[in-house]
Amino acid sequence: MKVLLIYPEVQSSVTNTATYSLPLGLGAIATYCHQIFGNEMEVKILDGSMMVHHEQEMVLKEYQPDIVGFSPTIASMGNAYSLAKQAKEAGALVVFGGVNATNLWHLMLANRPFIDAVILFEGEEAMVEILRRWRAGFNGEKIFSNIANVAYRTHEAIVGPSKIRVFANLDELPDIDYSLFDLPHYFEQTEARGFGRAMSYYAGKGCTKRSCCRVVNEYAAADYSQQVQAMKTCSFCGRNELGFRTLSADRETALLRRLHDEQGVHGFFNIQDTVNLNCEDPIGIEDSWFRVFIGAESITPPNIQRLKRRYGQHLIFQTGIESADPRIRRMMGKKEIDEADIFTKVELLARDNIQLHASFIFGGCGETITSMTTTSRMIRRLADYPNVTWILISPQIILPGSPDHYKLLEKEAMQDKWGNKDLIDITEINQDFLRFFAPELTRRKILETIGSIFADIRAKTPDRRLVLDIKGVVPEEEKTIAPRRYYCG
Repeated sequence: MKVLLIYPEVQSSVTNTATYSLPLGLGAIATYCHQIFGNEMEVKILDGSMMVHHEQEMVLKEYQPDIVGFSPTIASMGNAYSLAKQAKEAGALVVFGGVNATNLWHLMLANRPFIDAVILFEGEEAMVEILRRWRAGFNGEKIFSNIANVAYRTHEAIVGPSKIRVFANLDELPDIDYSLFDLPHYFEQTEARGFGRAMSYYAGKGCTKRSCCRVVNEYAAADYSQQVQAMKTCSFCGRNELGFRTLSADRETALLRRLHDEQGVHGFFNIQDTVNLNCEDPIGIEDSWFRVFIGAESITPPNIQRLKRRYGQHLIFQTGIESADPRIRRMMGKKEIDEADIFTKVELLARDNIQLHASFIFGGCGETITSMTTTSRMIRRLADYPNVTWILISPQIILPGSPDHYKLLEKEAMQDKWGNKDLIDITEINQDFLRFFAPELTRRKILETIGSIFADIRAKTPDRRLVLDIKGVVPEEEKTIAPRRYYCG
């Protein structure tokens, strides 16, 4: 049984900011399935962050898999469809999963006859059952019927799952087997970009905005979807899982120590949406750095000390500031803090020798020239702080499943234009969103503003290794921005 899992190459800078992150979702599925089937299953993972689309086409042709699983983003869906069609023509079973596929599953099955099934939400148990049935000789819709989390097509209809299963306790999942990735090639990438021997990992799923909901293992599908849509979230977030779950502190510690001792890793990217602030037990790795996500409102002296006790002295905080205008932050679903609050926190971090990686969004609902100017002023001023080592700016990305996407589709003309699309042009949908919800702005104006900010910062920091990064643009737009991408450790 040969399985190929593909994270396609992105066609824009939505996620391709700098290579440091492995497709951990595919790694988790491969690990879980391999634990069940052992040597009966041969599995290969293709990471589009490290190989171009043409290389993935060649591997797909040569490997001749029985089953191919895809986990695309909005920015790689076109490449995913191209590869999926190739796989189906070669006789493989084609399955899609991941956040974007979960949000677009019905349209994908309606529009793309080469897709056999879509796995919604978590995929470990569903993929195991699909493989088990394929191995037993099932074919057609019998492979997929009545499997939790699986939507599929019959001759008569598109069938959604009747129930959703998730892991309420993440400690039930095995640690990802990192040997399933092409680690020598991966470390070449991280070292070439100045990260050193660095590794991404996740210590949790979901976000704190959804933490009010206690997660259980099984739901009726309709009930799960209703709860997800009712959860508070940021206006631009297309995430679709319920609740906020974390690995136990001991599991995280053991994982990090193993990566450090066995793989020689000295840099860790925790891609958990919000770092766990409830544990102070030291991990005990003093020669490494850790980058963690933390909300701007959570940068307080007690939390700083708590995280330093947990992770050590070499900390980097990645924080989504998004806007300096409290009104825009509120409309985005963020806490209402202003410029003075932000600079107080930056100075707190400077006193504790903590780096800040700050991200911003231009063109959210209600954005005006005045509010964008306020944020631009903040970004230029942030560049004066030596501990601010990474600035990321993006135009608003209208992700399927996000409140912004739903809001756009409430407009009749936009429902007609985008309501049946399972392949989204990120620039065009952004332009449509601005026309309705930030009419003072155009995409061109936003990109010119970002380019101007970066030019000013480059001029006054020619010798600093300050990363100036952008996402949510296509290559032609990125060339006009001229980001400055290198990591500063």
